[in-house]
Amino acid sequence: MRALGCAALVAVLAGCAAPSGVRVEGKAAEVERPLPTTIAGQPVTVDVVALLRGDAKVNEKVKLMLSPCESGRYPVDSRYVDVTGDGVSEVVLNVQECRAAAYTAYGYNRAAYVYGLPPGQPPVQLFAIEESGVIVQPDPGSGLVLVRARYRTGDRSCCPSGEETTVYSWTGAAFVKAGR
Repeated sequence: MRALGCAALVAVLAGCAAPSGVRVEGKAAEVERPLPTTIAGQPVTVDVVALLRGDAKVNEKVKLMLSPCESGRYPVDSRYVDVTGDGVSEVVLNVQECRAAAYTAYGYNRAAYVYGLPPGQPPVQLFAIEESGVIVQPDPGSGLVLVRARYRTGDRSCCPSGEETTVYSWTGAAFVKAGR
């Protein structure tokens, strides 16, 4: 019986092998997606933690939050998208408390930023809001959407009673409120 089980296992494994041996395809989570590009078409990448730590305009309390969480990841969500409409990707950042990894609620967000990434130049801060319960979401059609949690007495930080949404549009020099 044992020999039969071993023979079956060998047959199954042999059927899965590539002609040249076992193929290593990589992790399922490793999905190729295009990197954001500049006008020149070159890929853009930036160390967002170093960017925030090196920016004199970023509050020291926010900088103190920029340590790896238990998972080893930093508490910064980053997205590269053209929110100014100039054909160049900006980086949109939301800084959270580490415990936010256990929750999806935005009550644990502490700050949000947008940086321009001009080719051949250092990143430039285009937008910043440093307060609890805010998320900045890119909206390529209109610019940015700021979602602010609204709490009533007795609400837990994970669970606000409501939210307020504000749209910001790029004027060519700054993001300005465009509506709610």
